[in-house]
Amino acid sequence: MFRASRAVAVLAMIVLFAVPGCTALQQIATLRTVAFAFAGVSDVRVAGIRVGAGSSFGALSIAEAARLGAAVATKQVPLELVAHVSATNPAANSVAARMVGLGWTLFIEDRQALSGELASAVTITPGQSVDVPLTVRLNLLELTSGGARDLFDMALAVAGQGAVQKDMRLELVPTIETSLGPIRYPFPVTVRRATAAR
Repeated sequence: MFRASRAVAVLAMIVLFAVPGCTALQQIATLRTVAFAFAGVSDVRVAGIRVGAGSSFGALSIAEAARLGAAVATKQVPLELVAHVSATNPAANSVAARMVGLGWTLFIEDRQALSGELASAVTITPGQSVDVPLTVRLNLLELTSGGARDLFDMALAVAGQGAVQKDMRLELVPTIETSLGPIRYPFPVTVRRATAAR
């Protein structure tokens, strides 16, 4: 009787731990099949001046030109933008992917520009895509030198406007929440912005 009770208890423990483990494996497998893509940039500003479709150095107002010139003089030319990552959980997956962390490193023309972390958790249900916005702020002089026009043209290229675009890529290291705790990708996922032929 004692051996039978002990066997039942052992079996119950195996089941207790096996179920969360199985769920965790499902969650890990789900994250492995989540597709990431560089979905573009938005809200680009240089020295507080908005850069977008139709922008050009010649179209700057006197106040904007003065602001940009002052930033160049102080060697602090802030470039701000939002880089967008699209994360898609295939419909074939049976569980949602809850991403609780996303380490990222931004490269512009193969030069590391900035690193950061995801600000808040993201849940991706099967068959859905979510936009993951990453806030970027850096000194444009870390990427290039020159006068106000050169720097504005660089910001235009980063924004994907004009005849020239700058190659941009993100190296992503997601962390998924599982029933066994958060698990971080062992290697980065690289996504690149598609650029027009030069």
